[in-house]
Amino acid sequence: MQADETNGFSRLLWGPNRYLAASPWGPFGALLITVVAIGAQLVVYLLPLAIGLIAGLDKANVDALTHDMGSLKTPIGAAAMVAAQLASFAVIWAAAGYRGARADVLRLGSPKPAWETAVLAGLAVSTATGLFELVLYLLFPYDLFADSRWLAEGLREPTGWAVALSALVLAPLWEEALFRGFLLSSLAQTRLGYWPAAVLSTTLWTLLHLGYSWPGMTSVFVAGIALSWLMQRTGSMRAVVVAHGVANAIAVAFALQFAPATA
Repeated sequence: MQADETNGFSRLLWGPNRYLAASPWGPFGALLITVVAIGAQLVVYLLPLAIGLIAGLDKANVDALTHDMGSLKTPIGAAAMVAAQLASFAVIWAAAGYRGARADVLRLGSPKPAWETAVLAGLAVSTATGLFELVLYLLFPYDLFADSRWLAEGLREPTGWAVALSALVLAPLWEEALFRGFLLSSLAQTRLGYWPAAVLSTTLWTLLHLGYSWPGMTSVFVAGIALSWLMQRTGSMRAVVVAHGVANAIAVAFALQFAPATA
């Protein structure tokens, strides 16, 4: 299959789907790796606390460390998020390389849509989810910035560059590699087929955002379905990672511009 660098946005709407599920992992093994990849993030957050307890930190200092690690307004909180995402990606990257199948499992090879096509797809995903959230907001008034204020506050700090790296690059990279890459490739080659597998992987991705408001989680699910459609149409990890990054960039810019600061 040849690379397809010149395909325009219209290619997403017409022609055959280009996704091909190929993975040496069965569904239960893939689900186990998914748990391990997410658990790696928890280890990153718990390890400094465990070290602090072993070193004899008193309760007040442990509580302060816990608070700082959970806030993007602190350097250690921003660093923890970056480290946690890198840890997850390392697990996914290693597991996808089992039996030399990484390129097929993660859809790293051909076909590859043009970069501008992926960017336009990201704008389309952002527009779709934005309109969906607007409808929810008009029907059920809620705090529009409930799920993004913490991120905007982190971006306004001196370590905002690390928060931006996390939101715009690392989050799209590891989340797409896991949910639209590694996990989907395993589930889609079973009797489930593509769309039931995509709904399942998107549901798990949505659950990763527990703590969001219900409109926020609903919007995440809609975005996941849109990204699953993009993966089916392009068969390319490039497309979904770039589109996810573009959508995140628009959401971050909106929050930075309009989210009210808190004390």
